[in-house]
Amino acid sequence: MLIRRFIELLTPESCLSCGIGGVVFCTTCRRQARVERGLDRAAECYRCGRETRSGETCTVCLSHSRLDGVAVASYYAGPVQELILRLKFHRLQAAAEVAAEMVAEVVPREWGVGLVTSVPISAERYRERGYNQSELVARRVARRLGLPYSRLLDRQGSAHQLGVDRRTRLAQVKGAFYALKPAPAVPVLVVDDVVTTGATLAECAEVLRAAGAQGVWGAAVARH
Repeated sequence: MLIRRFIELLTPESCLSCGIGGVVFCTTCRRQARVERGLDRAAECYRCGRETRSGETCTVCLSHSRLDGVAVASYYAGPVQELILRLKFHRLQAAAEVAAEMVAEVVPREWGVGLVTSVPISAERYRERGYNQSELVARRVARRLGLPYSRLLDRQGSAHQLGVDRRTRLAQVKGAFYALKPAPAVPVLVVDDVVTTGATLAECAEVLRAAGAQGVWGAAVARH
């Protein structure tokens, strides 16, 4: 850890998009990416894509999901994809800070979130990497929002979700998570690095609701 931090200090980052020095993904390029992809104009139901006020799950989909809504900062492409890869496989502290800033910027205040947690990874993945990238981001999101962070969930199994369809994803995550302790009776924000179908966040919401959370919202750095 100390060696990695020392290397980062000796090799300052440059923006993954425009190349300006001193930051891994500059504010101007982040905002431009949101404009280009329409993320500055409208939010949508994570499940069906219907436009909603602040990323809430639409009334139709709420009958099938305990997840109140999802906020995403960008799409999994270009500089954002590279940012997440650096976070996911190299534990780049600068990437974690930028990712957290991106997420914190898009979490609506009207959600009334009272606590932040993260999507857990399997024990196998943790042994390979030595850390959970979603937790790195979530702890920083909590700090930026002025909220407590608590590790509420753990995971069993290690199914690979990349490239599989929605039905397979739903089957893979069903029963994959469990509560480590009772959840506080407040709306909880669950942070992940990438969201595709929303199946993982939805399953986390089921577990957290059962554990006592009064609402569950999701947030991710990017949508795949």
